[in-house]
Amino acid sequence: MKRFVSTIILFALTAWPCWGFASDMYVVVNAPVDASLDEKSLLALIKGQRRNWDDGNAATVILPSRESDDFELVAQRIFGVSGRMMQRLWFRVVFSGYANAPEYLDEPSGVVAAVADKPGALGILLSEQKPEVPSSLRVVALK
Repeated sequence: MKRFVSTIILFALTAWPCWGFASDMYVVVNAPVDASLDEKSLLALIKGQRRNWDDGNAATVILPSRESDDFELVAQRIFGVSGRMMQRLWFRVVFSGYANAPEYLDEPSGVVAAVADKPGALGILLSEQKPEVPSSLRVVALK
């Protein structure tokens, strides 16, 4: 029994860095020029509480998919729920007509490219440092 407990504790301590708790959260944005990029506005878009930018153009939210290493962590930090519940919340919002369906990415490394390819898109990125992006995009740190 002691060996089992020791193994669990050792696993938890060695896996801790992989969980991404030390990572900062950024929103990579390809927004209209006059769009409000404060944290409250961005979170409203990310959570599906708003569907459009200030000028009326549609926003496309890019979230980590179930296959992504960031799936559960983003769900916890943004929505305060599990990844499964985050998807359920989004299904409810989309099917109620309150928001546009998000796009899901398997790899966090594709967030910048996906946002750059889609005007009006915004995506979540976990990183130890502010990501480098093309000049057409903006990066906002979430607290």
